[in-house]
Amino acid sequence: MFGQRFDLARPGISVLVSVPRGMPVEDALLAVKADARRLGAHCSDIYFQEINVTGTWAHKAQPGGFHFDARGDRAEKPRWLKLGPVQLKVGNGHADKGQRYLNVYVKNLQRAGFPVGGLLGEDDRAEAAAPEERCQKLLSMEAHAYGQLQQDSVAFGY
Repeated sequence: MFGQRFDLARPGISVLVSVPRGMPVEDALLAVKADARRLGAHCSDIYFQEINVTGTWAHKAQPGGFHFDARGDRAEKPRWLKLGPVQLKVGNGHADKGQRYLNVYVKNLQRAGFPVGGLLGEDDRAEAAAPEERCQKLLSMEAHAYGQLQQDSVAFGY
């Protein structure tokens, strides 16, 4: 939303978008949650595996909202979904070693008409971007030995 960039450094479920900010997910106009999992031996091998899109705007576009799974059918071409004034697209990706993952793209968050929460909104992302304690030293050594670390799953909000 603010053009900031960060790498998700912790596995688990993260709220990427919550409209309005601070609203419980079950009462939100839009809630985008991502399940990130470590799929490789390296601490940086974290990938989005499931994306759930819920809230009034999502339910209006499709009853029950939307669920994306990296292990699901890959034949369907990603498309932009109109969810109220916001647009969202989830695309499939795969890493060099064959791990499947999801990328999330969000447009028009500034047009939501409400404060936007979540990692792509106004919420603090410091904890999500900080490696777990056991990974801090390993990531530092990998970055020095190999140059830039590569994070494969991507979430953009603009």
